[in-house]
Formats: sequence, structure tokens, C-alpha cells
Amino acid sequence: MTMRSLRDAFEAVDQRYKTLEIYTDDESVVTALRRGFETRTAEVTHRPLGLLDGTGFVIVRDAEGAFRGALGLEGFEAILSPTDHPPWELADAGPDPTHLFDFLENTLFASATREQLLATSREIEERAWRVGAGRLYAGFQRPAALRAQTGVYERFGARDSIDVTVFLAGEWPTPLEGVSVVTGSGELGAFWFVVFDGGEDGRHCGALVAEERDPGEYAGFWTFEPSIVRELIDYLETSYDA
Repeated sequence: MTMRSLRDAFEAVDQRYKTLEIYTDDESVVTALRRGFETRTAEVTHRPLGLLDGTGFVIVRDAEGAFRGALGLEGFEAILSPTDHPPWELADAGPDPTHLFDFLENTLFASATREQLLATSREIEERAWRVGAGRLYAGFQRPAALRAQTGVYERFGARDSIDVTVFLAGEWPTPLEGVSVVTGSGELGAFWFVVFDGGEDGRHCGALVAEERDPGEYAGFWTFEPSIVRELIDYLETSYDA
């Protein structure tokens, strides 16, 4: 696929139809997950727990109905009720959300808030912090969003082995220590993204791409697939001279 815009990245996961089967007696959880993930490529279905014990779980099936994985609902806290921790503190921040993000990668989400996207972004940033090398690209849309995260990204920039570039629509007059700033217009004002190339071997790469379609509401996906991450990096470097 030749990427001509950030929106084209959605096509990379658009054909990967999934069904999320939610086993719970809590209707509020079903409503939250259905609102977040029921798209034309992901169907959310509800099954009562019945005689089963526990708080519930989710099963993912592919387009043919084949089982692809299962995860307890308690693991969904990182999406349903996110908390924000700096990437260098995630290892000590409580339950490890890695399984959740692996479980739902390449699944289009229909609706996420800024708080939910920040929690997801931290998963990608944590990979970059843990690897300690490579290229980290982040799109902040507006100067105010970047100002709120300058401490985080300047700390990344202080690590000489990580090349850090941030993107936004509008002007940014103040240099950031160890961070390149790319300004523009158009899609940079509509998309929130975090892309990490995985370092030297690329094994820990990851990307989040989300488009703001209503004020404060985003649709998009995250992925840990090297081919999609490479396409995103190539597009950003070619289009914006990153």
C-alpha cells in the first residue's frame, strides 16, 4: 500500500473484520465497549455470564468465526477508566496493560476520548523508553497539546539514542531540548499519532493513529505490525521532511 495521507493508514486494518463477544451481566460495560469498538469492521455482541463466575471476559473471533483470543474484563481498565502515568513509570503503575493492547491491535475503534488516547499513547511511548533507541514520532494537533507534554518529550530528547520528532498544526516558537518540531496544516490539525520504529531490530515497534471527527472524540487504531509502522514512518519522513 502506498500511503498518501494519514487517513490511508486506516485501510491497512480496514479488511480485518473481528467480532468481540462480551460475556458479562454488566450492561454499562457492554455499552462502553460497543460505543468504542462497534464499527463496520468490528462487531460487538453480548452474551450473559449465566452460571459462570467472575466479572466477565471478552472473546475475539476473526471474519471466519475462528477463536483469536480471550481476555478478562478487568484487563480493559486501561481503556474504560484510563489513568495517566509517565512512560518511565508504567512498569510500576499497576496491572500490565500490554495484553490488552496486543489483544485489540489492528482493530478499528469508533470512539475514544483524549484521556483514553493518552493512555494508549503511553503504551507506545513505554516501548520507546524501554528500548532506549530508535525513532519516535508524535502528532499533537495543536500547540496547547504539545505544551502539556513538553516535559515528557524533552525527557525522551535527553536520551541521545532516541530521535524524537513532534508534529503539529500552527506555530511553535520555542525550541525543545533534543526534540525536532515540524509544523504544518491540514491533516496535522486533525490527527493524533504516536509512531515508534522499534529501535535497531524493530521488534518493539508500535503506532497509534486517531482522527478527531468530533470535538474531543476520535476514531482510529493501534498496531504493532512492522509493515504498517514502516509505511507510517516512510509517509511522515517523505511528506514532512522529518
